[in-house]
Amino acid sequence: MSFALFGIFLYFMVIALQPTNGAWTTLDVHTIRGSKLSTTTYHRLIRPSEKMYVNTSLSLLTINNLDVKTQILSTTGWLTVEWSDDRLPWSDSTYPDVTHFYALDTEVWKPEFFIDNSLADVSILEDSNVMFKVGRDGVVEWKLPRIFTTFCNVDVTYYPFDTQNCVIEVTSWAYTVDELEMRASRDSVNLEDMKPHGEWTIRSSSVTKKELQETKENGVTEKFSQLDFNIRMQRKSSYYISSVLLPVLLTSYLNIFVFLLPVDSGEKVGFILTVLLATAVLLTLVSDSIPSTSISTSVLSVYLAVTLCIGVMCCLLTVTVIRIHFKDPDIPVSATWRSLHDKILVPFSCSGGCKKGKNNGVTPTTTQQEVVVVNYEGGKNEAESTPSEGPESSDGIKWVDLSAVLDQFFMVVMSIVTTVSSLTFMVALAVGGEVNST
Repeated sequence: MSFALFGIFLYFMVIALQPTNGAWTTLDVHTIRGSKLSTTTYHRLIRPSEKMYVNTSLSLLTINNLDVKTQILSTTGWLTVEWSDDRLPWSDSTYPDVTHFYALDTEVWKPEFFIDNSLADVSILEDSNVMFKVGRDGVVEWKLPRIFTTFCNVDVTYYPFDTQNCVIEVTSWAYTVDELEMRASRDSVNLEDMKPHGEWTIRSSSVTKKELQETKENGVTEKFSQLDFNIRMQRKSSYYISSVLLPVLLTSYLNIFVFLLPVDSGEKVGFILTVLLATAVLLTLVSDSIPSTSISTSVLSVYLAVTLCIGVMCCLLTVTVIRIHFKDPDIPVSATWRSLHDKILVPFSCSGGCKKGKNNGVTPTTTQQEVVVVNYEGGKNEAESTPSEGPESSDGIKWVDLSAVLDQFFMVVMSIVTTVSSLTFMVALAVGGEVNST
């Protein structure tokens, strides 16, 4: 009998001396939770110390959308909030294998946070389904996933080469700076898990600590701690170059070709009106994609407006050319028009071969000089024509010839104006957008 008892005792001793792979048990966790979260020693509405220091960081997963028209930024990510609660630590010697336990929103104290520039959900940040991780040293970690829908002040000056600086403002609610101070856990927004976006790319990010001041009716001023998570995004302009800028440039140069159409074709007015209508449609499409604000004016909108004015001018000039072309040929060309023809229209329109001679840029040509021989017997011989060198005279020009020269002159002038305006605005867009992105 004694031998059997000795065998049983030896068996239990061997089992007790065997090493175990982890001694974590649900009983230990239950005991810790019961002792630390007991309603007699812990109250979730009482902050752990006189002044709390809360470390906060923002992690982003995706940029959902930036609506430039309504100036709304939608992002998906989570806030990581950490603070120390002196009522929650436990000894590692008593429970060496329990490093943490989890608690709900209704069991532990938490800071009251609020997204100051939120547009979708204007309420305190909370989620009853999210658990709080309570560490052995009393540090509480709270990770709150959320879709952040915030206001973003959009600057469309260099659209579509624009760079936007959007902010997510996280503010302490109820607790003033004397009771709770927010600190940034990181110098920037965490983008390690960021997914690429088709329209926007994040150039940089930063975190700024601020204080939100509120003045009550009695004149008392309260300050609340706030963290601004700044996200600097640059637009990917490849799509807009092919779908916006290229059609605008091509349409602006279509105005010039109206002066190449013959007047007799009867298509000049119809052509220029069609181009003018296309420019107006492009201006409407671009205007619909940018916010209706006067704070910043898009360079592209100004360029479209200038192009529209050039189209209107081409329309008026075309009507003038048509009116001159069909003027009564029996009416002689006035001296003013002849002077303009010789001194301005011909030299600048290159209708004389772009060779300037000594006579106001008109190329000297051989003319016929009529010599009349008088017969003293009462008759007159037939006129004889002899060639002579001299400048071409404009006395014999007709309204039809004048309209043709005007077409050439207007084509040259409008080509220069369109090229200069296009280069100026495109360079301003590219250079301004690059400078603004730095």
